[in-house]
Amino acid sequence: MKFRLPGATAIAAIMVAVAAPAPLAFGQNGGAPPAVTVSRDVVQPLNDGRTAIIAKDWATAKTKLDAASAKAKTPVDKSQIERLRLVMAAETKDGKQQIASINMLVASGTLTPEEVKQYKGALAKAYVDAGDSTASLAAFRAYIDEYGGSAEQLIAIANDASKANDHATAVTYANKAIAASKASGKPPESWYRLLMRAYQQQNLTAEYYGALEQAIADYPTEQNWKLLIVRAQNEPKFSRATHLDLYRTLMAAGVKLSAQEKRQAIREALTARGLPNEALELLEPAVASGELSSQDDKDDLAKAKSGVTQDKAGLAKETNDALARSDAAFIAKLGEAHLSYGDYARAIEVLQAALTKGITNPEEAAFARLHLGIAQYRAGQADAARATWAEVKSDNGATVLAQNWTLISKVKA
Repeated sequence: MKFRLPGATAIAAIMVAVAAPAPLAFGQNGGAPPAVTVSRDVVQPLNDGRTAIIAKDWATAKTKLDAASAKAKTPVDKSQIERLRLVMAAETKDGKQQIASINMLVASGTLTPEEVKQYKGALAKAYVDAGDSTASLAAFRAYIDEYGGSAEQLIAIANDASKANDHATAVTYANKAIAASKASGKPPESWYRLLMRAYQQQNLTAEYYGALEQAIADYPTEQNWKLLIVRAQNEPKFSRATHLDLYRTLMAAGVKLSAQEKRQAIREALTARGLPNEALELLEPAVASGELSSQDDKDDLAKAKSGVTQDKAGLAKETNDALARSDAAFIAKLGEAHLSYGDYARAIEVLQAALTKGITNPEEAAFARLHLGIAQYRAGQADAARATWAEVKSDNGATVLAQNWTLISKVKA
């Protein structure tokens, strides 16, 4: 384990005390009693054992401590002997004896609360010396659960649990570490990755993407955004009809589309959705820069320019005529057209009218709400947009994209 053991200084502190000049004594009548009093018969073998430990004469130390144990009468006698056994065990890397001594001392009732805390922390190191990494992790975890720990100690537990394939424990402590770190700054991105892996190993898909959303709040990289947004493609009813909105969401998050993705978005807007201006806004700079340079790209550019001219001329009248009728789905398409021209106020009005009239197809209604939220967001009505996106319910990808837009509205605020 690579964490700093919280009680690792306990044994070192005892060793300093052992090396102090004053030996142990027993209580006497009259005068001030010594700081630690032991039974008369224990004093000599205990001090002899102490002297042998300082000299690193382990055989003599063991003999003297065994002699002291035979004469011990009180819990204080026993605890003082065990403190010296612990020092000797630490010096000789005898993990099993360290564990036994620490457990005895903790149970003795002779330690102060601070000493109990130190010894419980030292158990983790004792188990390492005993070659039992599993028990060491458990002891360290028990210490942290009882006394608390730093963000670095919490993530160390999560990391070791992950390596041991204990992914539920990894989740618990990674979440605690992230929360503790956020109190003073932002956690390293690797901590989010650890949490995401732990969820993934348990097939907890919703929790995995929830952790990714947390990561994006601190690390809104293109890679993270794309990983989150393309999840929409996993929805049961995801189809070509959702592709354009997928690309819109990626671009809103700041993800640069590849040339192939741009072509797909352009053709979806131009041929399938009847949105020439949206196609034009993608095509014109891409053709000018040479990014899209095929004859098909140039032909699409000409079509888009011609389509915008024709579309703009009749859009206002077509919208007014449609609003007078009751075809809510068609009205929603016109609302999307106004959205594509950046006329957000009119898009909001038309899309709300379509939803009020009632769009019978639930998937089309989901898209209409998604688009209404986008229009509201771009019009500066972020709170209204989030409320609208919260109402998008569909398994065609629209709900996932609505959630993505909600996050975009918060991260890019």
